[in-house]
Amino acid sequence: MSDYILKFWPRNNVTENQTELILKQLKDDNIISDEIEFWGKPAFKSGAKLGEMVGINNSNYVAELIVQIEVNGYGVEQGKEDFEYVDRNNVVSIKNGDGEMEKWSKFEEYLTKLTKNEYKGGWELL
Repeated sequence: MSDYILKFWPRNNVTENQTELILKQLKDDNIISDEIEFWGKPAFKSGAKLGEMVGINNSNYVAELIVQIEVNGYGVEQGKEDFEYVDRNNVVSIKNGDGEMEKWSKFEEYLTKLTKNEYKGGWELL
């Protein structure tokens, strides 16, 4: 298990449930593949294009990544003294990774274009 979760959440609160839209398009674009259970919740294995979205070229590394899409979740932002948790809907989390994922702006742009809501990515340290 990793000490990091890379999360993507809408910058502003969105009341509309867009998880089915996100799920369908991630599958269609081969960013996620087979559905599995991870940490007791539904999740997806990485697809061939996930690495491209988070700036990773190592296919063995990408194959270990797990994606979860949550109706109700949260983002994690750096506050003045500590991290602040921001409740949001339509959150996408990439688990089983580590600090190697550093260039995720392409995935932010992808989710923003798909949902028409600006997305932000960031780390949650466990």
